[in-house]
Amino acid sequence: MGSISELVADRRVRMVGGLLALVVAGILPALSGSIAIRADASFAVIFALGILSVVVLTGYVGQVSLCQATFMGISAYGTAWLVNSGVNYWVAAVVGVILAFGLGVLVGIPALRLRGILLAIVTVGVALSFDVYFFQDDAFAWFNGGGGGWGVDGATLFGLQLDAINPENVLHTYWLLLAVFAVVAILLVNLHDSGSGRRFRAIRDSELAAATMGVNLTKYKLLGFGISAAVAGIGGAFFPVVLGRVSSQPFSFFYSLQFAAFAVLMGVRFVPAAAMAGVFMAFVPELLIRLSGAMHVEISYDYFSIVLGALLVLQLITAPEGVWGDSAARIHHLLHRNKRVVAEPTKVITT
Repeated sequence: MGSISELVADRRVRMVGGLLALVVAGILPALSGSIAIRADASFAVIFALGILSVVVLTGYVGQVSLCQATFMGISAYGTAWLVNSGVNYWVAAVVGVILAFGLGVLVGIPALRLRGILLAIVTVGVALSFDVYFFQDDAFAWFNGGGGGWGVDGATLFGLQLDAINPENVLHTYWLLLAVFAVVAILLVNLHDSGSGRRFRAIRDSELAAATMGVNLTKYKLLGFGISAAVAGIGGAFFPVVLGRVSSQPFSFFYSLQFAAFAVLMGVRFVPAAAMAGVFMAFVPELLIRLSGAMHVEISYDYFSIVLGALLVLQLITAPEGVWGDSAARIHHLLHRNKRVVAEPTKVITT
């Protein structure tokens, strides 16, 4: 009975904590009138969705992918292409996410026979192929918009304008992104606790054991890749609105590596870790730039990569479950240890 009550209490704490974090995240950018800070906050959510896609695929299913930014890019380009072809933005965004899902399933086909480093190399090949050719080559200008990419004027929702021009409109976009992230996060937490989630985790722990228990490896591996790609695609579909245009640079192989690195650093098995990683990825480089100007010292963006690499080494040694995973486990242990100490009856010593 005690374990059940602890489980219920933990769920309530997570719900209250998540709600408070959502409220704070919604208020802070609104307090600033800077369009740059509001845009960075929007990119933080987009990056968080990209990192969340790694949580789904690697944390839930145990599969390796280094082309998550490619899934985001195919959705962004598909959305912008359709908008420039006269299609309503929201219809185009749905199609963009579907394109990402389809590409994810296709990339997942090699995962039926490959694992580990071999699968990672295949996904690197996919990322580089799209990065160098499909997103940049003039032969695909009908899709990538040529050297300049696609410009997107924005969209409207319930009469609110969403674009990258006006600070209020950028704030509207950010709030919408935050709401979308919250919905996706809740769905993924429920997926983790569902029957499908248990099958995913069985594949992650041991494919042989999962197959022995009757888990359809083909179905759930492809489904895992598809869901993961769709989550990244949701972030990609919003990218043209936040930036105002689409070009290849944000969807390079380098960003896929960063998504994977931040997922591991913060906790690849935990949904809240993706939010933390998105904030870190969006704001720390900007802080380095501002620090460089304030100190009149040139701080290269390479320093950000160096810091990330050092943090990864330190994290793998001191916090194998990631910053969020180990911190949450320690807090959980401390709280329930204190509860058990308080609940123990006081012994009366008589002589």
